[in-house]
Amino acid sequence: MPKKTELSYLHAGGTEPPRIGLPTLVKLFSLVLITLSALSLLFIGYIASRKADDIAVEKQILMLENVLRDRHSLLARDQLGLARWDRSVKYITLKFRPSYVVEEFVSSLWYDFGHERSFLIGPGGRLLMSAVQDEVDLTARDLKPGEDLKAIAELALTQHHAHRTTIDGGYGQKQVPPSQVHAIAAFGFAEIDGDVMLTTAMAIVPDDGEVALPEGDPVILVSARPIDAELVADINSQLEYGGLQFNRNSDGLLAVKGVDGDTLGSFDFTLFKPGADIWTLVVPTVVLLCGLLFAASFVLGRYIGRLSERLEESERRNRELAHRDALSGLANRLCFDKALNEAADRLAHAPFAVIASDLDRFKAVNDLHGHGAGDEVIRVVADRLREAVGEYGLVGRVGGDEFVVLINAFRDRPRLAMLAQHIITSISQPITLSSGAVVDIGISLGIAIAPENGAAARPIMAIADRALYASKQGGRGRAFFAEDLAPEEEEPAVDAA
Repeated sequence: MPKKTELSYLHAGGTEPPRIGLPTLVKLFSLVLITLSALSLLFIGYIASRKADDIAVEKQILMLENVLRDRHSLLARDQLGLARWDRSVKYITLKFRPSYVVEEFVSSLWYDFGHERSFLIGPGGRLLMSAVQDEVDLTARDLKPGEDLKAIAELALTQHHAHRTTIDGGYGQKQVPPSQVHAIAAFGFAEIDGDVMLTTAMAIVPDDGEVALPEGDPVILVSARPIDAELVADINSQLEYGGLQFNRNSDGLLAVKGVDGDTLGSFDFTLFKPGADIWTLVVPTVVLLCGLLFAASFVLGRYIGRLSERLEESERRNRELAHRDALSGLANRLCFDKALNEAADRLAHAPFAVIASDLDRFKAVNDLHGHGAGDEVIRVVADRLREAVGEYGLVGRVGGDEFVVLINAFRDRPRLAMLAQHIITSISQPITLSSGAVVDIGISLGIAIAPENGAAARPIMAIADRALYASKQGGRGRAFFAEDLAPEEEEPAVDAA
């Protein structure tokens, strides 16, 4: 017999190689598909959680920056009324009168606007005045090179010279509305007396052209507010961040840099990261529904969408809070100024009226019952004003006991007079405090009608204030129309009552 070769022997008498059947291939394919689906879903979950965390962190830091920017703008808008005033130019720049600085200028910055620190810086970086609340130090000195106060004053000088104009007798400054105060003001953070402060600065310039600035640099007004626990709490009332605090180190989430670029400190808080919430959906979905990748992805997309909506809703709510007065719930100065400017822009098609008001005998409430009682009175007055005005217009609180009303439903004198009387009667009703004490206050009104008494926001507001002054001079507790003002009446000084 012929000898078998090894190869023929194996084929004839050995075991054949195993074959992979279709069921096994299907199982393998299913296993591979399930594995790939699971890995894909896990990868998507990882990317989505990281992206959601990144978006959340970015928006939280951005909202904090926006609130700080709003605080800067509010300081600057408060400064504007005193810094752009012929009287300030006359008694600070042209002839420095200490009594005016102490009794009117600094007093108004503190009592009307709550500016805790204020400074006047003359040409050449000479400090003319510094104040802590209403305590004024008139000791003059030259600011040293590198001092933050001098740096922010120089920024304000740059802004001023960029908008300086020539007027009769010298120089003035281009007029800008309060909403664009950033064009003439300098903003920044500064270290003053060992504390990090939020600061704004602007030049003291004429407003009506009765006086003019001489050649050279003007005097710069600097206002500052310490970044302390009170300010942090005020900021966080809008943001509601966990553990928001300011530290004098640079390890926080949002660094605070001085005018010279040096880091003065940082804000830190507990970040809200929705990525962990996403994983609570992704892992069960991978375990239970790995074969339904499309459905799981759809659920994940909806969840991310809800997270984005929550962040957007939070941002919208914060923007709304930024336009409301925290104590009274009425429109604040920023909101009212915006509404007034918009009304002035629509004046050709929709005339309007403005009512400036000031409470009578309110100081006595604070003196006798304390500031807590004064806050109660402000809230009651706000409710009564809101009810009295109703849908006729917008009520705002722009100062301690100063309220303004923009009437856009009508502007004829008879109905304005009826509304004014209704307001006076409502406010004059006794107020029972939580302590049980009953207080009695009143209100004086000044009414200006556009376009007869002014065609722009600032003039119409100014003449309403003049009418209010005339009302208080005439006995208080009454309404005075601007059209009844004598032509020779001049703009009043600040009424301390």
